[in-house]
Amino acid sequence: MASWPNGTFAYAVSALDGSILREGKAGLSELAASIAKSNIVLLIAATDVTLLELTIPPMTESRLKQALPNLIEDQIMSDSSECVLMLGTKGSGSQRTVAVAQRSWLQQLSASLFALGAGNIKAVPAQLCLPWKKEQNSARLEHASLDNGVTLRLGEESGVGMMLEPAFGANEALTTIAMLARPGAIDLQLPAALVNDYKLAVRANPEWDTRFTVQEAKWPGAVQAARSVGFNLMAGLNNAQTNRIQWKIWRWPLVLATLVLVLNILALNYDYWTLKREATALRQSMIQIFKTTFPKETVVAYPMEQMRKNLEVAQRGSGQASPDDFTLLLTQFGSAWNAVGAAVGMDKLPELGSVEYKDRALVLQVKGTLPQKELQLELDARGLVLKKNNAEIWQIRTAK
Repeated sequence: MASWPNGTFAYAVSALDGSILREGKAGLSELAASIAKSNIVLLIAATDVTLLELTIPPMTESRLKQALPNLIEDQIMSDSSECVLMLGTKGSGSQRTVAVAQRSWLQQLSASLFALGAGNIKAVPAQLCLPWKKEQNSARLEHASLDNGVTLRLGEESGVGMMLEPAFGANEALTTIAMLARPGAIDLQLPAALVNDYKLAVRANPEWDTRFTVQEAKWPGAVQAARSVGFNLMAGLNNAQTNRIQWKIWRWPLVLATLVLVLNILALNYDYWTLKREATALRQSMIQIFKTTFPKETVVAYPMEQMRKNLEVAQRGSGQASPDDFTLLLTQFGSAWNAVGAAVGMDKLPELGSVEYKDRALVLQVKGTLPQKELQLELDARGLVLKKNNAEIWQIRTAK
């Protein structure tokens, strides 16, 4: 099949639901537009794929794959290292099917299709794309420049192919098919142009008439069957990627995504440096104000906090108390507490376990139920807020 790139072959363009959008015969170069960005399924001729039924010794799947070359070496004529070996998923007991195909030819196929922009390539044996029923053989006959032979499916994962002489007529082809097939009925698929000739030949032979069913070969059945085939010969290539990323297709989207990412990074950095400059300017301004107010003081870390503490010290030195000073907070709280007691009765107020000054706030430990609503109203009038830490701990601080 070395001449396949320059020849014509049958093809079909299928939708996702299996319906056929277009079919015919064409060369590879004529299908370049259809191949680009598409998922390609190759039906490898039965004469190019050998399906071997092997008796497999008990071992794990990983060890079995490593042992396959040794298991089949006496059943193939070429070196097993030159072949792609794919193990079937179905089988009874120790019987398994192994698909064998020439590696170099599959590599040529994948390279040619990837060069035309194929997105995904799957290669399946054509004999397994024929319909199959128990006790029935399926056969397909082709008369084309690249495939002049017969394909037979003999079981769920078994089938053979044979090239026919160009001079073979209907009788010779039917005789060959009958010899290759297993006992039982034979469902024969043919190109539309050959159907009438083969029907006449079958009717003329009583033995064939009871065994052969002749019908036109159509793509929908082959497309549907190809989806369920467990063999993907392309997956057996070490240097061919059946799901390769097409960088040429994604070139401009990737360039655009990269530009967007770079612009976002630049914008974030610009915002960061702008905010940093503003923070630096604000800090310098606060330091300048602090030095103007307290020329003898040295700025340690936070000029605003340092200035606030200095102002509190100055206020206390002049007899003024800061709003969150312990004495002022305690006085305001005592006034609010007495006002609540006068309103609800002092005997109804809970017992104060302790009063502490912590983090510029009063921390109360209460034994009993605190009249929260009434106390909050009195504290609001004095510029204080009440906060509950847990069932017995309350916090009072200035409203800011």
